[in-house]
Amino acid sequence: MSQLCKSTPLPIALDEELIGIFTYEDKEAMLAKIQPQFIILKPSLVGGFRGCTEWIALAEKHEIGWWVTSALESNIGLNAIAQWTFTKNNPMPQGLGTGGLYTNNFNSPLEVKNGQLCYNPHTLWKVNL
Repeated sequence: MSQLCKSTPLPIALDEELIGIFTYEDKEAMLAKIQPQFIILKPSLVGGFRGCTEWIALAEKHEIGWWVTSALESNIGLNAIAQWTFTKNNPMPQGLGTGGLYTNNFNSPLEVKNGQLCYNPHTLWKVNL
């Protein structure tokens, strides 16, 4: 993978490769060795917000781009990830879905409009299923 990342004409992003790597030292070693152009962070799968914060710091140290995606969370989890992601001030588009394929998801004011996750203040949370 390291050689591929060095010689590719197209940017390569690590995604599932980050799952199961939890220590700062192991994260550092992976990024230093592979040197991908991007990493994709799914908070639920890579150590929560704290784990993602470590990945972000290391990615920025190694001049690696990053973005956050959701991993089929309920709308409550998606709301938390969206708010946390906003605090990171990453200008890149993020991959936050609405969990719309669940039949028993919580109704929420989160909507996708024109490719952006938005909060509709006229829609209420419905957390009683």
